Amino acid sequence: MEVVPVRTRAIRRPVYVWPPVAGGVGTYALAALFIGPLHEAPGGAVLLEGVTLFFWALGWDSAIRSGPDRLSVTNFLVTSSVAWTDVGEVAVHDGLTVVLRDGHTIESIAFGSSVLGTFTGYPTHQKALRRLRQAHRAALRTHGGTGTGTETDRGSGKGRGRGRRKGRGPAGPVRLTTTFEWRRLLCALVAVYGPLLLIGLLAR
Repeated sequence: MEVVPVRTRAIRRPVYVWPPVAGGVGTYALAALFIGPLHEAPGGAVLLEGVTLFFWALGWDSAIRSGPDRLSVTNFLVTSSVAWTDVGEVAVHDGLTVVLRDGHTIESIAFGSSVLGTFTGYPTHQKALRRLRQAHRAALRTHGGTGTGTETDRGSGKGRGRGRRKGRGPAGPVRLTTTFEWRRLLCALVAVYGPLLLIGLLAR
């Protein structure tokens, strides 16, 4: 069977993306209406743009990134990355959970647990689950290892561990890396505070 290459893609939860972005845009609009031009109230502008930066880190940058070889989960600029061959299963129990071969788990704040999701089976998480399992299976076909099949786990935990694929598993301990995304933070700081600095220079 031909293995179709999997591109690296970012999986974000819409409710964690668009409302924060709208909040950031609305913050600028309120600033223009109530405190005047940003360069006339630099303290308020710095604070409001800091709120926008927080919304960006929460809603846009906190995502699950799935590639052909690795999976990474970013929570507030801290990224946990692991090879697909070190992933035992991806499931939805109390939120979306990545279970590693050694039993440790990786969770995402964007696809976390909730009281409503416990009763409804986390329907908003299922699309992300299908994408991740598709990428996981493609990586297992290419690199070998073990993992889950195609069954969709629900909030009750039923079906966990069923449909596993068998193969030669990777040797050695799980290699989980954790990094701080300072480059993305630096780019966001330039994008958010750069216009404010430019306005201040032009207003002199």
